[in-house]
Amino acid sequence: MRRAINNLLKYVIQTRRTYWFTATSKTKARYARTSLGSFWLGISTLLTVVCLGSVYGTIFKVSNFRDYFIYLGFGLVIWTPISEAINQAPLIFSNNSNSLKNSRIKPIFFVCQEWAFQVQSFVQAFLMVLLVFLILSPNLFWNLGFSLLHFLNLFLFLFWLQLLISLLGTKFTDLFQLLPVLTNLIFLLSPILYQKVNLGSYSIIADLNPIYQILRLLRSSLINGTLNLELSLMALVANLIFIICSLMVYVKMEKRLIFYL
Repeated sequence: MRRAINNLLKYVIQTRRTYWFTATSKTKARYARTSLGSFWLGISTLLTVVCLGSVYGTIFKVSNFRDYFIYLGFGLVIWTPISEAINQAPLIFSNNSNSLKNSRIKPIFFVCQEWAFQVQSFVQAFLMVLLVFLILSPNLFWNLGFSLLHFLNLFLFLFWLQLLISLLGTKFTDLFQLLPVLTNLIFLLSPILYQKVNLGSYSIIADLNPIYQILRLLRSSLINGTLNLELSLMALVANLIFIICSLMVYVKMEKRLIFYL
């Protein structure tokens, strides 16, 4: 098992340029006929922040709309790749079934390709949102140094989550129908549109939500410049453990994946 995982990791590293390039091509193809291209990734997030921020800021009677827009904006831009990764993961192998059946490409290549696509989309949207927020609060620039470990945790989290869900989704096709419902519930139950204090005695829901914890750590470091080193290292160790576990599941299922497509 250890040797198989090592060979798998070598394959992921050796093919990094290929799946990174194909992910970039996917982004270009997605916005090929638009004038602004991939800038729409950031623009759509900013439009959402303005609309939702205006409505929910009034509903929750926030005292400082600038701070609320920044809080909401970072929450949405971090949530977007997580939700899209979860919802798209069950279809990764089925969408590439022809390539899997007619070539010698390993199935994990397509997981890496989708992961690279989500990372690229997130980075582009995040940079545009950050540039706008720097106008509102220039001090945010100095908080980026506290966020590097949290960015790493987010990217590792996206990788093993997509890999695990793609494996389960290939065998259990109902997962594709269930996950959008779950992601919507997680979004509404997580302090993304609102502060955690608004949950009152139900705040334990957020505390037990690993997806929100990844989001919270990164958002807090960006807004407040807090590192939370102990929690960050715990999240890093957990991510590494889940990566190994998901790779073990992949090794056991790799040869049978073709029969589920």
